[in-house]
Amino acid sequence: MRTFRLLVLPLILTIASSAFGSGFALFEAGAKAVAMGGAFAATADDPSAIFYNVAGLAQQRRGEILFGGTVINFQNQFTGDPNDLYTAGSTGKYRAHTFVPPNAYAIAPLGNNITVGVGVFAPFGLRTNWQQPWLGRYVSSDANIKTVSIEPAIAWQTSDGRFAIGGGPEYRRARVILARNSGALNPFNGRFADVASTYLAADWKSKMGWNVGVLFKPAPEWRIGASYRAAMTIDFHGTATTTQIPTGNAQFDAIVASQLPPTQPVTTSIPFPDFAYLGVATSAIKNWDIEFDLVHNNWSRFKALTVNFATTPQFGFSREENWKSTFSYRLGANRNLGPDWDIRLGAVYDRNPEPTEVVGPLLPDADRIGGSFGVGYRRGPFLIDATEFMLHFQPRSTQLRSSDNFNGRYKTDANLITINFGYRF
Repeated sequence: MRTFRLLVLPLILTIASSAFGSGFALFEAGAKAVAMGGAFAATADDPSAIFYNVAGLAQQRRGEILFGGTVINFQNQFTGDPNDLYTAGSTGKYRAHTFVPPNAYAIAPLGNNITVGVGVFAPFGLRTNWQQPWLGRYVSSDANIKTVSIEPAIAWQTSDGRFAIGGGPEYRRARVILARNSGALNPFNGRFADVASTYLAADWKSKMGWNVGVLFKPAPEWRIGASYRAAMTIDFHGTATTTQIPTGNAQFDAIVASQLPPTQPVTTSIPFPDFAYLGVATSAIKNWDIEFDLVHNNWSRFKALTVNFATTPQFGFSREENWKSTFSYRLGANRNLGPDWDIRLGAVYDRNPEPTEVVGPLLPDADRIGGSFGVGYRRGPFLIDATEFMLHFQPRSTQLRSSDNFNGRYKTDANLITINFGYRF
């Protein structure tokens, strides 16, 4: 039974700590907005307004199709804490992966005051896949969270264009895949060995949410925008499969095999947070649009996670997490260079909500500082926007407080390239 618990409880910890964190929230839903550091709630002048501030659709008086994606590459390095006898001297880093969250939008005006549209985007995502072998494989070797949202939207503005309001339902689908190894002490030779690998795959599940926004122009050169994307909780049903890893010791392998948990259904839930955006923009400087946004990320919904096992319910688990709500600060600028070209600059500072105790291989989150540069080109009905965004995670240490008993220091950097193609009609 003790061996059984040794195998199963790390699986529970993996599920509990891998499905949440601001590191999973993505705002790369449009190249122009990303180039402005995500400060777009008061500008919202292309179809990606469906994501950033749906009220901005109303000011767009031409039909448009916009589509593209963001190419994301992460670099992460772990260094074991020299004061921890278990992790001292160990290192680790991510496998090389390229992720491409897509986005696509279509909008069309109706009459003089209404615009309708539909958008597809990825509001959350994660892949932390560590090169093997590494010591952290007993906590997590791979975690993969995928989401996609579809949102039909409608926006209306007053005849003078000074005030607009919009909204729409959001249909979100998500999936979770996790993998890790389990180890045990071999009593016949006194050595610790890998004895099993666990793979958990949840089916795609969905939930409905909603999104609203307002846009106000108190003067020709000033704009104020606010939007809110509602929280939602998605319930997952998955299957946990544990595969034995032979150690070469027949007696020990037989003991392990007799106590391995069977393949069984597992259920859990992800409480995705709600987001509130407030932006102020000005065009008081000729040929420049400058915007500052404040974004509230309500991760305080995540107090604890309960995981249920269908076949072995005695191993059900509830883990406290106690995330905190955070703010993101975004600053962006767009410089018009004539009828065909724009250049854009952006900066972002994003606070993380993760307590030090739960920083680990599944989510080595940290406060983030980013800078972006982008260009926009238009020729007739065609347009292209391209952005380079560098994101630096401040080094994060577990400070010998890891709840996974895996202490060390994480350094993460990301490079993101977003491209959108559009056609106006």
